[in-house]
Amino acid sequence: MPAYSTILLALVPVFLVMITGAVFQKRGLLSEETETGMMRLSLNLLAPCLIFTKVTGNPALESVATAGWAIGLGLALILIGFGIAFITATAARFQKGHGLRTFTIAAGIQNYGFMALPVVMELWPDDPGPAGLIFVHGMGIELAIWTVGIFIMSQHAGPPWRKLINGPFIAVVVSLALNYSGGHVFVPEVVKTAMKWLGDSSIPMALFMIGATIGRFLKLEFWDDALRVSLSSVMARMILHPMAILAAAKFLPLPPELQKVMVVQAGMPAAVFPIVIARLYGGHPQTAIQVVLATTLASILTAPLVIALGIWWVGF
Repeated sequence: MPAYSTILLALVPVFLVMITGAVFQKRGLLSEETETGMMRLSLNLLAPCLIFTKVTGNPALESVATAGWAIGLGLALILIGFGIAFITATAARFQKGHGLRTFTIAAGIQNYGFMALPVVMELWPDDPGPAGLIFVHGMGIELAIWTVGIFIMSQHAGPPWRKLINGPFIAVVVSLALNYSGGHVFVPEVVKTAMKWLGDSSIPMALFMIGATIGRFLKLEFWDDALRVSLSSVMARMILHPMAILAAAKFLPLPPELQKVMVVQAGMPAAVFPIVIARLYGGHPQTAIQVVLATTLASILTAPLVIALGIWWVGF
């Protein structure tokens, strides 16, 4: 089992890059147009290239059942996360129209992709399976977000299915198809090398933009009701939901590579994207910002502990 210090050191670069992004934004070195362009570049090119290099030819994804478990757990555990967040918010007396729906979404979704990936790669550098499964697992999470999540936030019966058809989603589908058909062996090595170069740059850029996003929305009014939101979000996101994720890793018949993914997911803070969802679908962006910042700060201390305990409890 990796030592606590090993896990902490795996997380420190993640937080440093995020802090750098926040500092650059707060000092006015990033315009909104630049941020938008970087996000589009990451979504439409860099992330798909990274997914291709991590998924195609990955021995952990030779079984269709493994991919099915990863997608299914992504969907089911986020729905459980929504339930835990809603119960926590109700107990804390959040009201509809004043942050209840936004808290449910923001505290129910962990930072499942670009924050978890470098931790997985650092902890198990010789095992390519978990890194590839991160993105397949993310398909289930995306499905939960763009169906049940949007329904909760907007109360509209028709979720925007087209939002599911984005660069990463297409990249996962194509990569899995190449895997199971054997077509990936016909991709020229020069193409794979170019895609690897592009994909490798997506991790620091994504972390930098997560920090910049937090920095952009961190205003003075952020502190209104921050204590109640912070305590509730840490309870839901950093304590209760990790217990459910680790229970799934321990008791479900999962391959070891997917168990590793689950353990790291359990330690992750809230995802940043619900801030955008709150802005676009009539939510309460301030609440989403508070959830993200509180859980991110708490995760500096809790994430190494949760991951270390998860590795010990699951037993690998």
